[in-house]
Amino acid sequence: MSSRFSRISLLACFLAHVAYVHAAEEDKSYSVSGFGTLGVVHSNTRDVDIVRDLTQPYGVGYSRQTDFGVDSNLGLQINYRPSENFDTALQVVARRSAEVHQPQLTWAYARYLPNDTVQLRAGRLGFDVYLLADSRNVAYSYQWVRPPVDFFGNVVITYFDGADVVVSRPLGEGIVRAKFFAGVARERTTTDSQYNYLSLNGSPLTGAHIEYQSQNWIYRVGYSELKFKHEFPPLQGLLDGFRSPALNAVFPYAAGLGNALSMENKRFKYLSAGAAYDNGPLQVQLMVNRLSSESLLFPASRSAYLTMGYRIDNWTPYATYSINKTEDQKIPASLPTGISPGIDMLVAGFNQSISSQFNHQTTLSIGVRYDLTEKSNLKLQVDQIHADQFLLVRNAQPGWNGKARLFSLAFNFIF
Repeated sequence: MSSRFSRISLLACFLAHVAYVHAAEEDKSYSVSGFGTLGVVHSNTRDVDIVRDLTQPYGVGYSRQTDFGVDSNLGLQINYRPSENFDTALQVVARRSAEVHQPQLTWAYARYLPNDTVQLRAGRLGFDVYLLADSRNVAYSYQWVRPPVDFFGNVVITYFDGADVVVSRPLGEGIVRAKFFAGVARERTTTDSQYNYLSLNGSPLTGAHIEYQSQNWIYRVGYSELKFKHEFPPLQGLLDGFRSPALNAVFPYAAGLGNALSMENKRFKYLSAGAAYDNGPLQVQLMVNRLSSESLLFPASRSAYLTMGYRIDNWTPYATYSINKTEDQKIPASLPTGISPGIDMLVAGFNQSISSQFNHQTTLSIGVRYDLTEKSNLKLQVDQIHADQFLLVRNAQPGWNGKARLFSLAFNFIF
């Protein structure tokens, strides 16, 4: 995996150089652009690692009290448009994820526009499950230091290999767009430990959303579905125990419990709705979602955020409140205990596997964005985090009270 992405990175850099030469000297249909963030974040506690999202194996706090890797990234994009109705794009991004800071090919697609209302794309595409989701690495484009972790943190898919179609039509004083996509995920994500990985490689992904945009408003409703192709390796021993013939000879329903906990061939579903308002200096966003699955390992949860910002010259102060909460924190009845140590261990593992996925976390963020130039800005943000369950954090230590305060500074740019 590492060598493959290294080759991709070298190829992208070479293509960027070639494209730049052509754009400057011969062919204006080529363009090269990019983005980046240099960020530093400090935590007031060493009892837990706060991460940007669940693809990061470690964060700030426990591992390092002051960290430069949570938000920092660098992206390079090459576009080529040989005709009016056909273009291509390639994007490489390096950031902290399950691949550490190894560059990843996040876009590599061709797009065809047969007319003004339809566009077709195929290749490697961004996963825009929510508003802003496909541009969440481009920190220059939004007002926060990082997208609200309680809402975006459990989106572990950045891109997929497949195709999509977008149909646009005028409606009233705005435009309505419908998008449909299908493909397979390719990434992996860390779980309860930075050494445990969940592979999404080859997992089918489908979805759609409908969006209405007027002069000041954007409304959107969407649904996406991921079908896990692989089992989660650390779960395999527990599943084998529940499926053992000896145990099922005594408790015939034990295999069913194991199958209910299993992830292989189970569906994970995203249902979301949101609205954004932008009128002069005032910017407001409200988004809600519900995540559910066919596996007991991922109980249904809901999350939301509300953010408001007001621009005054080059300054945009803002405030955000976000929340993520598991809907039902009851653990289904399992096997009876007290019969044997082996069965007791299975029951404990079953209960722990489910309860470790419970989450109740809120974050209040206050910050300010200062626009340095048309292509760069500086952001300062303070986050007050309160967690009752610890799904969206890493390395929580015994005795942690569930509270953390982050101080973040980020320089963002595009070129």
